Amino acid sequence: MISVNREAMKTVRVILQEADALGVTVERLENGTTVVDMGLQAVGGWRAGQLYTLASLGGLGIVSYEPFDLSGRMLTAVRVMIDHPIEACVASQIAGWRLQAPGTEHAAILAGPGRALNRDSLDHYFEWIDYRDEHHESVVAIQTSEPVSVEMADMIASACRVNPSDLYVLFAPNRSLVTAVQVAARIVEQSIHRLAEEGMDLRGLRYAYGLGVIPPLVDDDLISMGRINDSLLYGGIANITVDGDDIQCAEIVDRVVSEACPAYGRPFIDIYEDAGRDFYEIPIELHSPAEIHLTNLSSGRTFSAGRINHEVLNTSFFNR
Repeated sequence: MISVNREAMKTVRVILQEADALGVTVERLENGTTVVDMGLQAVGGWRAGQLYTLASLGGLGIVSYEPFDLSGRMLTAVRVMIDHPIEACVASQIAGWRLQAPGTEHAAILAGPGRALNRDSLDHYFEWIDYRDEHHESVVAIQTSEPVSVEMADMIASACRVNPSDLYVLFAPNRSLVTAVQVAARIVEQSIHRLAEEGMDLRGLRYAYGLGVIPPLVDDDLISMGRINDSLLYGGIANITVDGDDIQCAEIVDRVVSEACPAYGRPFIDIYEDAGRDFYEIPIELHSPAEIHLTNLSSGRTFSAGRINHEVLNTSFFNR
């Protein structure tokens, strides 16, 4: 059986060995947990973003960069190629584990393969799949501007049934390059959870790849949060191969793109402000890719919907 934590640890060990070259800092907490700052106090970089993304996918993918032409401006996009989308995306990459440590004001939302070891509070995405992991080491990734505390590390280790010294936590804030990369690389994950929410049986997933534009950086967490969400909603393309039927693919494809949501058409930060800065007040339909292509293995037909929205991306990235 594939162990997403075992596979992710191969990448984590590379990060630890090459920390200086990657621009990341490694700290050992009092309880033995290894914490890697990949963008808060640390500088991070392109290679760090690539490795962070791969670790969050449970090591089950290929992460690369390529050009992205946005109305004549040449930006960078991240491409992810995934052979095991259930394990890599649903069981690992989705940020679905909500954890609030004592004395903290806000709950942390954890991603990464440690989610598949969590036995204390199963996040609802596991209702769609049968996979769980068994491994003596755990890897989690947190998008946060707060340092990781010993109390939080103890809670994570306990939930994963591992020793604190066998827990590895990667973290970076919204405003970092590492987060800009890893969020844009969530384009397949975002598409898969929308397919499940619209009734598709995820057991039919076979292969997937996606492309997401990486927004310009700004030293402001709120503006950065808006831009990285826009990269998915207006600048992300998912290509997913399924073993299903043409009727369902045809019926579902138009419902799983951001364009299908009534809130579509404005930068995410404006939508977020109108929702009272509450993610749970934003329509779930908006959390979809800009463009999707579903290929059915049974017939060989491809069903497509959505488009890259250059206008909104330009407004979000350059006109604020």
